[in-house]
Amino acid sequence: MGASKHTSDVYVDRFDEIRDRLPGAGLPWLKNLRSGAIERFADCGLPNSRVEEWKYTNLSRILDPQPVLAGPSLNGVHRASLKQYYLDPTPCHRMVFVNSYYRPDLSDTGVLPVGLTLCSLEAALADRPELLEAHWGILHDLSEDRLSGKNDLKPHAMIALNTAFAAGGAVIHLDHNVSLDGPIHLIYLTVREGGRPEISHPRTLVVAEAGAHATVFETFIGNGDDAHCCNALTQVSVGLGARVCHYKHQGEAPNGTHIGSSHICLAKNSTYNGFVFSDGALVSRNEIRVQLEGENADCSLDGIYLARGNQHMDNWTRIDHMAPLGKTREVYKGVIDGAAHGSFQGKIRVWPDAIQSDARQLNKNLLLSDRAEAASKPELEILNDDVQCAHGSTVGDLDEETLFYLRSRGVGETVARNLLIDAFVGEVINNLADVPVRKYFRNLFNQWLSEAT
Repeated sequence: MGASKHTSDVYVDRFDEIRDRLPGAGLPWLKNLRSGAIERFADCGLPNSRVEEWKYTNLSRILDPQPVLAGPSLNGVHRASLKQYYLDPTPCHRMVFVNSYYRPDLSDTGVLPVGLTLCSLEAALADRPELLEAHWGILHDLSEDRLSGKNDLKPHAMIALNTAFAAGGAVIHLDHNVSLDGPIHLIYLTVREGGRPEISHPRTLVVAEAGAHATVFETFIGNGDDAHCCNALTQVSVGLGARVCHYKHQGEAPNGTHIGSSHICLAKNSTYNGFVFSDGALVSRNEIRVQLEGENADCSLDGIYLARGNQHMDNWTRIDHMAPLGKTREVYKGVIDGAAHGSFQGKIRVWPDAIQSDARQLNKNLLLSDRAEAASKPELEILNDDVQCAHGSTVGDLDEETLFYLRSRGVGETVARNLLIDAFVGEVINNLADVPVRKYFRNLFNQWLSEAT
């Protein structure tokens, strides 16, 4: 099901070389977790298209078979080069990571309110290892085994690889009823130092206790045109009555590869608003798994993916309604140009006890050229009768009648096309509640549209 044994051995050998130098190497629980993770990866290998979840992205053919683990870098990264990615003018708590390693010289965390812990992975493992121990080991695949009462830990290969190698990232903990005035902005930059493509494994943990409110913004970017890979993992735990707004910009370098996995758990009466904007990387995959574990949990999950040239963008989501009265709204839209490929696989499962669930899922794709390709696979799995669920999917070109109407009234062809594309994408961006965040993504989209040939 995966890459050759030789490729897996490269990662295993590298892990054996550095395991004692990884942060928290002296913690028995973490040592065991990492050892189990690398064994899991060795069993699976890099995922390929024979694995249903990865049918549109064959990593075994994309990633370098002998990658170099990205290390700390002090070269070529300055505050001035990062300012274009800042949320402006909103004051925020900003942390910058280069190759997953925290760079305090590039960061500006400001004054932290009482009840907020905002630190690097290394610091958390030294000062609050119990927080990470409580969350790192609970990534489930929600397989059929769990429905039958088994609790089988089966993270897929890239999650296992991140667990084994993660050396840096952000840890965010909000105590009960803590509400932040501004967002927490995490910038993850991958910089290539050597001759071969490098891979980094940033890991983010967000824990919002009961009644807490926070906005977390993740930016993933690459430096230059060199090939590299970012294998990122983010965990979000939303407590009783808490609310987390989670935004992500995947803007990796043109020859980069981005593999991003987000795992979200929602407690009773909690709210999670997620949004992913992808316009970077040569190959990217954004994977999101949401578990509505508590009654009356609310999830909105939206995404925009903009691909041109030979870009490949894969979006995979899984939302599990596990308790009564859960609500989900999911809208993903893709604009595909040139010879690019965009895909969406989304599954909402309503479990037997999740009565009176309300789940809506929609994926739309707009093809701008004859060579552009899009694949769409929305899916509902409903295991009780007391629900309201719907899903839909479209793949099509620009509306010729509307385009003709605009042209007949003196609107130039390029302007007319851009107006229609703007209306298609803008509907999702305009629904974002945070004004600075909405402006940020609007500017990104306008820039992408202005670069159209």
